[in-house]
Amino acid sequence: MLVQSRTDLENREPAQPSARADRFVPVVPGPGRVKPQTECRSSFSAVVDPLAALSSSARITREHSCHPRDELNGRLLDFRAMTSNRRLVIRAGPTAARRLREEGFHPDLFGTLVGASGGPKWLVLRALDDFWAERLLPARSRPLDALGSSIGSFRHACLGQSHPLPALERFAESYVEQSYEDARPDPDVVTGESLRILDWMLGEKGAAEVAENEVFRSHIIASRLRSTSTSTSTSTSTSTSTSTSSVDRGLAFQLRLGLAAGANLLTRRALAGFFERGVFGPAQSAIRYSDFSTRYHTLDADSLPLALSASGSIPAVMAGVPRVGDAPGMWFDGGIIDYHFDFSFERAPGLVLFPHFFDRIIPGWFDKPLEWRRPALSNLDDVVMLAPSPEFVAALPGAHVPDRGDFVSMTNAERIRQWRGVLDHCRALVDDWCDLVDGGGLADAVRPFWD
Repeated sequence: MLVQSRTDLENREPAQPSARADRFVPVVPGPGRVKPQTECRSSFSAVVDPLAALSSSARITREHSCHPRDELNGRLLDFRAMTSNRRLVIRAGPTAARRLREEGFHPDLFGTLVGASGGPKWLVLRALDDFWAERLLPARSRPLDALGSSIGSFRHACLGQSHPLPALERFAESYVEQSYEDARPDPDVVTGESLRILDWMLGEKGAAEVAENEVFRSHIIASRLRSTSTSTSTSTSTSTSTSTSSVDRGLAFQLRLGLAAGANLLTRRALAGFFERGVFGPAQSAIRYSDFSTRYHTLDADSLPLALSASGSIPAVMAGVPRVGDAPGMWFDGGIIDYHFDFSFERAPGLVLFPHFFDRIIPGWFDKPLEWRRPALSNLDDVVMLAPSPEFVAALPGAHVPDRGDFVSMTNAERIRQWRGVLDHCRALVDDWCDLVDGGGLADAVRPFWD
């Protein structure tokens, strides 16, 4: 249930930073009331992953508390007793580590912000997104290129609006509260709910604000299915635009996905026979790819909602998008090719900031079961990644980062309660980040990739 009107949230002024320089506490509304500044609320992404939906984990029925009890072994896990280096993992390539040592954290250190696919996993990053809105963006003296796929592009669409904090609140609240009658709903049902969330998140002016933002330059990744003959509808409505073509569902489509997965097992480059990358962004950009066939499309206020919808359209779970602006074809989730990214793209000068869900980078969607598939270390030379530690994740409500399997393994009420508990606990991550940034300990906390 959405508890505040769009007008109220759009007109709300961004929250002021905490009086203490070493603490940053996000402000987010909960159902039925506005939470005080001691609580953390939020989150979105595209909805249910077909691979995750095939597996059914045990149902979790745990009450949320500030000190969640592990019901399997009776341990009481106290987040406040967990040290900073156990809650947050920070990794950096050689160049990135050197610059952090020499310069410390400052907004212009970074030229690119990357947001990965991952559905509800982004809930663990909710408080950190508020930090970027208040400490990374306002003080910049030069543009920041934001490259995102699926949920990453939705997060960036919040950060690119004139008032990013209320946008993040709208997005988080509507995402957490989404509900389905069936554990595996029809693709059109899931798509309709995703479009409702998108419409609420952007509001009346958000699409234009993001597309026209010259400082925070959004680049949205989507994947086009190759060799299809589809409708080329030019509708730009985010509340009614769904696919009616059988190209995006059915046995033939499932078999095609299976062939793509098999080809990807041999090499990622084999995916080029099934999908083509689309980058929807500024007319002039430093971001360029050479690994897959990639087409670049200029983003504007009309095409942005459809580009976001396409970027988050999970194959076989959601309807494909038959046209994005002037780009025909059947478009799907950007994470098919760029799930967590392999960082082989050309980019602007400066480091790459990569807030991530966990301490593993999976290049493409079909790479999830392939533990040996990871980015080349040379591609990570200028990358700074921060993620919750395995110890921190094990202490979360449910003992895992939220994922799309939660829609299957829990009732709506159980899932919503657990996700809100995760949001509350993950503000500890931004506390730790602030301690490192403001206390001068960031360089010492950095670890190399794959140590």
